[in-house]
Amino acid sequence: MDFYNRQIEARRQTRWLVAAFVLAITAVVLAVDLVLFAIFGFSHAARPLDAPVAFVQQRPHVAAFCTLTVLGIIGLSSLFKALQLRQGGGVVARSLGGVRVSRDTADLKLRRLHNVVEEMSIASGVPMPEIYVLEHESGINAFAAGHTPANAAIAVTQGALDKLNRDELQGVIAHEFSHVLNGDMRLNMQLMGWLFGLFVVALIGRTLLRYAPRGRRASGGLVLAAFAVMVLGYIGLLAGRLLQAAVSRQRERLADASGVQFTRNPEGLKGALVKIAGLGEGSRIVEADAEQAAHMLFAPGVSRWFSTHPTLVERIRELDPTFDVKRLQNAGVHALSTIPAFTDAELVEAQIANAGALRSAAAGTTPIIKQTITGAVPASSPETGEAAPSRQAAPVPLHLVADQVGTVTTVHIQHAGALRVALPEAIRAFAESGARARAVVLALLISRNEAIRESQLAMLRKALPAADFGIVQDTLPIAQGLDPMLRLPALQQVFPALRRLPIAERQGLAKLADRLIRSDAKIDVFEFCLARLLATLLRDEIEARVPHGNVSLADAQADIHTLFAVLARFGARDERLARMAYEAGMHLVLPMHRPPYAVIDDWPVKLAEALQRLEKLHPFAKKALIDGMAKTVAHDAQLNVHEAELLRTVCAILHCPLPPLD
Repeated sequence: MDFYNRQIEARRQTRWLVAAFVLAITAVVLAVDLVLFAIFGFSHAARPLDAPVAFVQQRPHVAAFCTLTVLGIIGLSSLFKALQLRQGGGVVARSLGGVRVSRDTADLKLRRLHNVVEEMSIASGVPMPEIYVLEHESGINAFAAGHTPANAAIAVTQGALDKLNRDELQGVIAHEFSHVLNGDMRLNMQLMGWLFGLFVVALIGRTLLRYAPRGRRASGGLVLAAFAVMVLGYIGLLAGRLLQAAVSRQRERLADASGVQFTRNPEGLKGALVKIAGLGEGSRIVEADAEQAAHMLFAPGVSRWFSTHPTLVERIRELDPTFDVKRLQNAGVHALSTIPAFTDAELVEAQIANAGALRSAAAGTTPIIKQTITGAVPASSPETGEAAPSRQAAPVPLHLVADQVGTVTTVHIQHAGALRVALPEAIRAFAESGARARAVVLALLISRNEAIRESQLAMLRKALPAADFGIVQDTLPIAQGLDPMLRLPALQQVFPALRRLPIAERQGLAKLADRLIRSDAKIDVFEFCLARLLATLLRDEIEARVPHGNVSLADAQADIHTLFAVLARFGARDERLARMAYEAGMHLVLPMHRPPYAVIDDWPVKLAEALQRLEKLHPFAKKALIDGMAKTVAHDAQLNVHEAELLRTVCAILHCPLPPLD
């Protein structure tokens, strides 16, 4: 199942769950009404069975008030939980005792975890999530939480860090990233909100039962009503958890398959599952609030009558049909007897990072490992007429770009590892400070033209406190020394720190970035991409909107024309080649009727507006759109930096994460 089918399936399951939960809530409300009306109307009815009807007939306003009250309790409780969870996956991680992992940690286990997550982030094309460790959990487990990749968090237990080697840890993290890419996180967060509403009904009944007066006949009805409400609330909660468990089991199977597809190493994921079988604590989570996140976990974390996960035997057999499950326990105990070792590369990297990160940041220069990209051919920029970034041969066939969306392979992970090392340590360390992360964004937008640069720095000097402006100045040489292909990955790596800034400061950063971009009355491709990507990440993090819509390609012809005309213009040497590239891509997207090629005046404004509307395309329409973009880019069989940045940015705005092509 590809990325687009997974998105369709997630949407289908969401609709099914909404319908099922509406039925469950309706059943609970009707049952509570029936009990309350029977108790309150008992004294006015000739026969006990007529009590509810008699009460409704005699006091319809009170009956309506009771119904609306129960609905309001469930709805407001679910809304409260949903608003709480909108703050991102870090809320869930912290509720389970999670401690955030900083990039500058000296602990080798934490550094390994950070490196694995960072590589998976670069390889999948999604923003770097926050990382948490459940320090008091000795079982082997993990989870991903958040409404969107922009506010996601990855959490692992201390037991996973202590007992898994790098391949096994990578298998677990790949499994969790598949939840990010498959749309499972959003579904899981919605489940938590809905279940909380049903739980509150039971909680209210239990509280009334505890504090109801005893010993008086007049209080008998209240005690009975409280008991009935509590029981019905728990029955509704049980029904909700049954639905939750059924969906979770299916999504866990998909995540196992995707995780193996990502790493092409089933032994890593299988090894983690085998160790769970051999560990006394297994995958158990002891934190009291673990029940609410049970459906998110990598492996079962709490005891339940109905499992949220397939059994370990089932999951291991799917990964390795030849595995002898009779020796599972012994195999797990034997695997746990080997202490996970650190590779020489990990030890050397840790020594270099610990010794040189601060010194490099202070000096303002960091050596950059150059990428091995070949096939450079100069091109002319249609914006300035100057030499544009060199054209590169892509490592994967460009016609397969759409199939790469939301799919990570071993090649991507290996390339991501090289990109992670190529990113200056100082840039990566800036992910720990909101002020330094903001400085990276601003420094990336500073012009190399001396006159424009002085004007931009003067603007920043007035807009920022002296200390923050000094950080920008220190960051400037590092940012301007970045290889062009590392600029957008750098932004995605510092995004967790930007996310921790107050909303007002994040919005202020977006406005300040826009002022820098417009300071020279000209917007280049990178400036456009950075501004749109930053705006999208911040908006997704704050609003957590539905990532896909139902707009068809036919309904978006004008916006598609704008996108392809701009892409063709920045990928071709002259207007004739641009027209040919445009036609090649548009023929694939709109084969029957399509607008003719035309140069787009004021392209940054018009393209930004077009992308905002194209975001609402149906997932399969997005696949066709990306196929067409790849066709336009591949028309001359080469990829320049402008094309790569536009392609990655457009895919990010469309919520179709694209692995690195360079």
